[in-house]
Amino acid sequence: MPKRREPKASAIKAIQPEPTKEQIETFAAGADDGTIKQKKGLPKLDPNAKRDFKAISLRLNEYEMLKLEDGCRATGRTKLNFIRYAILKLTAEIQSED
Repeated sequence: MPKRREPKASAIKAIQPEPTKEQIETFAAGADDGTIKQKKGLPKLDPNAKRDFKAISLRLNEYEMLKLEDGCRATGRTKLNFIRYAILKLTAEIQSED
């Protein structure tokens, strides 16, 4: 039978310190405002970065696939590049309307 190991109480407190009253108040004030406080110095995202962050599987019907292939032939883009281009273009249009 395997031996079950329990962490020592002192190790738990070292990992999860109790928040101070100031930290609690800061958190509560941010929640009341409905705003998210961002940390300073966040890195700027690179639009040409390596594409290994997320992946999606996209199921298409025959009509959508033919439209995608037509668009790729007309623009000389690959299917993935055409989809990325469409995402960026539509997002820019939506943001310019606001």
